Amino acid sequence: MREPAVFLWLVDLADPALDALVSCLSAQEQARAARYRGEALQRDYRRGRAALRHILARQTGQAPAALALAEGPLGKPVLAQGGPHFNLSHSGTLALVAVSEVAVGIDLEQGRDGFDGAALAPLVCHPEERAALAALPPAQAQSRFLQLWTHKEAYCKLLGTGLHTDPARLTFGASPGPAPVSDARDPRCGAWVYPLYPADGYAASLCVAGRGARPVWLRFQAWPAAPLPPGQALA
Repeated sequence: MREPAVFLWLVDLADPALDALVSCLSAQEQARAARYRGEALQRDYRRGRAALRHILARQTGQAPAALALAEGPLGKPVLAQGGPHFNLSHSGTLALVAVSEVAVGIDLEQGRDGFDGAALAPLVCHPEERAALAALPPAQAQSRFLQLWTHKEAYCKLLGTGLHTDPARLTFGASPGPAPVSDARDPRCGAWVYPLYPADGYAASLCVAGRGARPVWLRFQAWPAAPLPPGQALA
């Protein structure tokens, strides 16, 4: 059986060239950007959404502004007219976009000074995970907690449930590599998580509905380039 490709686009939100692309945003996206507090957050939202639209345009062969982005029953973003699955996450000055023919969720987190994973672990970690974290040196425990957190977020984003899913019910085994998701409420969920390392100081995870995904890394640049013909991008 062919492993589904998952295209992972790394976007540098600090690139001012992205501002040339934001005219493709819908009125709803512009309004949502305006609700963010602070010019920097508004700018990063616009740049990230513009990059997402241009990436999806290349995958579908449509113009970025013509794409109708909607929400599924649980709030997960989808293409209203059908097409590939996708997910977006941003943190710090980076964003990650995952696009695939299978359902995906992605999460990106920047490590921050003063972040206390030990204080959050009782709220979001399974007892087995808390015990494993307690056995690690503090710096290693911080790194592992951040990776576990992105695992949990990526799975919740795959489902589209967000904070409605209790993260403490999810476990991923002791392996630092790809691992099956163990969901206490859905023993047959069949999802897998893949740890990603997009840049120094960041943790990220990809979650895929099923095992055997083939991540393909790409770096987004502020073109505009001609959209690819439909059907060619996900070959």
